[in-house]
Amino acid sequence: MKSIVMNTDGTNQTRLTNNTVPDYAPDWSPDGNKIVFESNREDGKWNGNFEIYVMNADGSNPSRLTNNTVFDEHPAWSPDGSKIAFHSRDTGEIYVMNADGSNPTNISNHPADDALPAWSPDGSKIAFGTNRDVNYEIYTMNADGSDVTRITNDTAYDNRPAWAE
Repeated sequence: MKSIVMNTDGTNQTRLTNNTVPDYAPDWSPDGNKIVFESNREDGKWNGNFEIYVMNADGSNPSRLTNNTVFDEHPAWSPDGSKIAFHSRDTGEIYVMNADGSNPTNISNHPADDALPAWSPDGSKIAFGTNRDVNYEIYTMNADGSDVTRITNDTAYDNRPAWAE
């Protein structure tokens, strides 16, 4: 699989990665110098174990940030670029780590599947989808995991939150 960047009109396509396995869920660092993403490139299998990686914006110097026995996925940079939030299937919870991969900390601490973290523009909150109430709903919490609040209540599947700038 390959990852490509391009202008918004589709011109100037530039290949960043070229693997036999997928690289997914890219997210640009706020300063535009790095891209965090998920990949199973270490074991080279389509059904392998996805981990969080970071690379320079030109695709150079990819490095692995997480190393768990189950998928780590859906990475998201904090607005100041110092942290990365992600979902770990190890516990089904949201973790935040330093941008260099150090100090991964479980911030959602709940037995439900808390996933798809999205930082608020000011970095004070994280929105996420969860099945805490059986049906997936959108919740928010402070960036440290405190003050968890349900913000949707729908019979439909609510997930993959995004903040307006």
